[in-house]
Amino acid sequence: MISFIVGYFICINLISYIFIWINIRTTFIKIDKKWIDTIYLVFSILGGFVGIMIASEMFNYRKNERIFKKWIPLVIFIEICIILYIIYKVKR
Repeated sequence: MISFIVGYFICINLISYIFIWINIRTTFIKIDKKWIDTIYLVFSILGGFVGIMIASEMFNYRKNERIFKKWIPLVIFIEICIILYIIYKVKR
């Protein structure tokens, strides 16, 4: 079970990293900016926040946007709280 969870997080982080990389390096993606921000938020909710944050730092990608300053850190905080709660309950 643990290997499945670790594999899932590795895959979703790689997908989110590659999505930002493709969005920056290529010009054939013609999606509205609001849709792209929504996709980033969905990836971070699914657990790919590490890949999104690393890719945005590496490629200097719109770090001043509201989604990178407000929403993704909020999702990270909520997911860490959920993980700590689960670990606390399992140890009891």
